[in-house]
Amino acid sequence: MKYLYTLTSTPEDNYYEQFLLSAASLKLITPHAEIILLCDTKTKDNLSDKRCEYEKFISNTVVVDVPENFTQTEVSRWVKTSMRRFVQGDFLFIDCDTIITDDLSSVTGFNMNVGACLDCHSLLDKHFNRDTFLSNDKLLGFNSHLSNKHFNSGVIFCKDTPFAHKLFERWHELWLFSRSKNILRDQPSFNMAIYENTDYFTELDGIWNCQIPFNSIPYLSNSKIIHYFASNKSYTSPYIPASSDILNKIKQTGVVCEEIYDLLKYPRAAFISETRIVAGSDINTINSDLFKFINYLSVKKPSLFNFFNKICSHLKKSVKKKIIKSGIIQ
Repeated sequence: MKYLYTLTSTPEDNYYEQFLLSAASLKLITPHAEIILLCDTKTKDNLSDKRCEYEKFISNTVVVDVPENFTQTEVSRWVKTSMRRFVQGDFLFIDCDTIITDDLSSVTGFNMNVGACLDCHSLLDKHFNRDTFLSNDKLLGFNSHLSNKHFNSGVIFCKDTPFAHKLFERWHELWLFSRSKNILRDQPSFNMAIYENTDYFTELDGIWNCQIPFNSIPYLSNSKIIHYFASNKSYTSPYIPASSDILNKIKQTGVVCEEIYDLLKYPRAAFISETRIVAGSDINTINSDLFKFINYLSVKKPSLFNFFNKICSHLKKSVKKKIIKSGIIQ
C-alpha cells in the first residue's frame, strides 16, 4: 500500500511544512510505510536547503509538468485531480494538513474502488456550508446535492482498478470545467464524479478523516487521521500542530525537532488547554454571519470589540435585573 501526498508549494507558504509534519507523523507510527510525493516541477525545484528534510521520510517523488499560466492554486488542484494517472498501485491519498494518529495498515483490506468521508461529518441538509454547495452546483449544472451527501477530498482511498481510474478521470474533467466557471475548489467536481459513479464509491468511516473543526468528537478517540484544516482562516484552531508557531519553527530549522515529535507521540491529546465544545443549537450561533463579524472584530479591531462587549455586558445585567424583578426567573 502506498501513502500519497500531493504538494504545490513555494518558500513563502507553509504547505511544505505541513506535508513534512504529516509525513513525519506517519513514519513515527509506521516506520516502513511507503510514502509517495507527487508534485509539480516548480515545487520540486525549490525543495532544497532547509526544504529537503522530506527525503528522509519518502520512498519516491513523482514530478509532473502542469499547464502553463496556472496560478499556484490551480496547479495544486490540477495535480490533485490528476493523481490517479501518475501513481501505480493502490494508494491512500492524504492531505498535507493532517496528522496520523494510528496505524493505517488496515486500509490494505478495504474491498472498494474509491472511498472518502463525509465533509465535516455531516449530511448536506445539516451542513453549515450547504448554501454554498448548492450555489456551486447550480452554477455548474451539477446535481450531486440530490444525494444529501458531500464528501471531503482530504483523505481518499483508491484501488488501481479501471473503475477507480474512470471516477478519477471524470473528477479531473469536471474540475477543468469548474475552473472555466471560476470555481477552483476540487470538492464540487469530486462530489459530482462520485454522484455519477456511485457503484464505484464507498463512504469511509469518519475515523479515517477526523475533521476536528466540525463534528469530530465521536471519531476522535478512534481516529486514524486528524485533518486540522490549516487553510481555514475563519477560526483559531485548537490543535497545536496546526499552529503557526509549530509550522514556523519547522520552516526556520528545516526539521521536525524533538519538542514537536513529543506532540506527535500523543496526537489525539495535542490540543490547547483553552478549548470548548460547541454543540446542538449553539452551532447555529457560531455559524452565523453575526458571530463571524464579532470574531473578526475581536481579532482585527480588539479595541472596538471591547467597546461593544462592555455595552452588551451592561445591557445583559440590566435586562437580567428586569426579568428577575418581574418574577419570570428566580
